[in-house]
Amino acid sequence: MRNKYRNTDSSIKAGDLILTEQPFAFVLSSKEQGSRCDNCLEKGKVLKCSGCQFVYYCGRACQRDAWGDHKWECANFKRVAPKVLPDGARMLAKIINRLYRDYSDLKSDTKRMDHFTSLCVVLYEFLKDISLPNTVELMGLYGRMVINSFMILDIDMNSIGTGIYLASSILDHSCDPNAVAIFDGKTINIRAIKDMPCLDWNQYLFQNVLIADENQLKHVHGAICLNKQCNEPVTIPWKEDCLLVRRPEKTEVNEPSNSKAEKQEENSTDLNKIEENGVDEKDALHCKECGTKYTDKHVDVFVKTMEFTHLHLQNMERASVAYVDVCQYCLDRQEGVLHPLNVMHAQTLDHAFDALIQVQLWDKACVYAEKLIPCFRFYYGDRNPLLGLLHLKYGKILLFKMDVEKALAQLKCAEKIIKMTHGDRHPLYKEQLLPLLQQAIMES
Repeated sequence: MRNKYRNTDSSIKAGDLILTEQPFAFVLSSKEQGSRCDNCLEKGKVLKCSGCQFVYYCGRACQRDAWGDHKWECANFKRVAPKVLPDGARMLAKIINRLYRDYSDLKSDTKRMDHFTSLCVVLYEFLKDISLPNTVELMGLYGRMVINSFMILDIDMNSIGTGIYLASSILDHSCDPNAVAIFDGKTINIRAIKDMPCLDWNQYLFQNVLIADENQLKHVHGAICLNKQCNEPVTIPWKEDCLLVRRPEKTEVNEPSNSKAEKQEENSTDLNKIEENGVDEKDALHCKECGTKYTDKHVDVFVKTMEFTHLHLQNMERASVAYVDVCQYCLDRQEGVLHPLNVMHAQTLDHAFDALIQVQLWDKACVYAEKLIPCFRFYYGDRNPLLGLLHLKYGKILLFKMDVEKALAQLKCAEKIIKMTHGDRHPLYKEQLLPLLQQAIMES
């Protein structure tokens, strides 16, 4: 495999390439079959493999390059046809084939075990000519596949496949990362987004952190974020007098005290808790700045709005499509109820922005882009590729609308981020951003 890594004790600058790696094993997502090459993952005209009639290639060069990996599975695809192999089973089969030339946690996870059992049935039929590992070893492989796999992303940061990258698997998740993973086809590039005194410990950001809570991260990736940003109050540098406050913690109820001094101390402690968290647990919820109290009715409206939004977001995720009218209805319900930086409000804006681009409603897309940028900066930070891509999309729309001055400002923001996260040789920078930036400069 053609891998490169930075091996140095010298300081690392933001934008430096730390690691370039080819996958140990990878699969193209089944939803992308027929529209992308199974080897280079590029979108375009593709032709079926004449042997198995299952995988697609963009040309003979890619077919030859992939033959070493595809040769053994081609005959197996042909044998099990017309049955279709799930992505997870195909990935496991590739790992087992390569190996051929956290156990207790999995056993207690019913959903994972059901998935694992169903994949085993498929694998035993698909790999009849290979002596499979025993169940315990196979479960270990499955666990490592789940935890260490990367979503392979296209140029728009959408998932198009899954890959196992051996060196890159040492990276840990963080919501305040010092590195980012970017893909060029199936090649993963790890770039620094912060200055580091030395190459010591790298943490990268899962791209779907906006929709992932702690339970999802632990369930899907086996990760728990221990970063200060997720555990302690932090100031928001780009928003004056804004503080991210931690959730009020439940405290044990102490035995009643007869001592006056102890009671005074207890009351003082309670006041300190209210000062720290902005919440009086003995009274109704209220704002510590203006004293406004939130009644049960306010709380009920908030909870119902959150549940309503969550339901529609899940439905759109399952359908892999966002609907303008559904997003608009959710945003109307959220008006005056959810904070502009509320995570579900941010998710709804994100879906609405993409939906409006699909139906080419540019004016409304610009309105939502303005609201979405602060959300992305809040959740992702100001050096994230998703924020750079948002600036790029917004700038492209503004340029189309001939609002050149605003377009140039957005494209400059995009250039600053994408050059750091992707590098100046990546197709997103070279083929999409630079031509738009040059056009905006010429027309300004």
